[in-house]
Amino acid sequence: MRIAILLLSFLPFLYYASKDNAFHFRGRRVTMAEHLLHLAIGVTLFLVFAQAVLGNLVLMTVALILFLIAGAVDEYVWHRGIPAEESDLHAKEHLALLIFVVVALVVDWLDGHQWTLPPELSGPFGWESAIDGAPRPTHAHDWWRAVAFPAFLLPYAYYGLNDNLHHFRHRAVSWNERLLHVTIVLALLTVISHAIAGHTSLMLVGLVLFLSARSADEWIFHRRLHPSEIEQHAKTHFAFLGFLIAVTATDVFARLAGT
Repeated sequence: MRIAILLLSFLPFLYYASKDNAFHFRGRRVTMAEHLLHLAIGVTLFLVFAQAVLGNLVLMTVALILFLIAGAVDEYVWHRGIPAEESDLHAKEHLALLIFVVVALVVDWLDGHQWTLPPELSGPFGWESAIDGAPRPTHAHDWWRAVAFPAFLLPYAYYGLNDNLHHFRHRAVSWNERLLHVTIVLALLTVISHAIAGHTSLMLVGLVLFLSARSADEWIFHRRLHPSEIEQHAKTHFAFLGFLIAVTATDVFARLAGT
């Protein structure tokens, strides 16, 4: 079941990544340096997928960190002033990868709970992982998490605010889209608050709600947009992926250190 779920959740990313790679040969020809960067990204994502399938959260997290470094260089250094079609592929590609990472985390959590939804879902509890099967403590009194985790979110907040400013200055959005944006913000508050407290199960619920709203926004409303707004979306999705990787890495390595 684990392999089937992970494979299915990885297919949307593979679809957009393949289209993005094809665009580099027919639309925008990239330099050899960028090709090598893409190769590095591909290797790290292969490692991410392989370790997710094997259930090794530690090595998957290490591979995600390596991906984040290479991917950030690609997105924030190379992807400037590129065609709108390519930026749109990047936005959907980043969101599809984010969906896969969240699915991998949910599968890891379910594996630690014998694929059942425990009654504690309505209350705070920690994450039991395949690392050693021991329950993870909550972190309600770890003040540093209340500082670090919002700091991890700053790049996403920056690009998200710029995106909202664009809506007021250049594109009037419908009330349906505004309600969707409100849902995204409320889900985000659920994610960050429970991430700080160490309530992993509730954080994952918030992530599922966040991605549901984000996906509806991206694949329903984000069509025929201005190139600058499309680029904002690509960078916004990648920034949130960076936030999630940072939070996951913090929890994984803190657990290994016994803190």
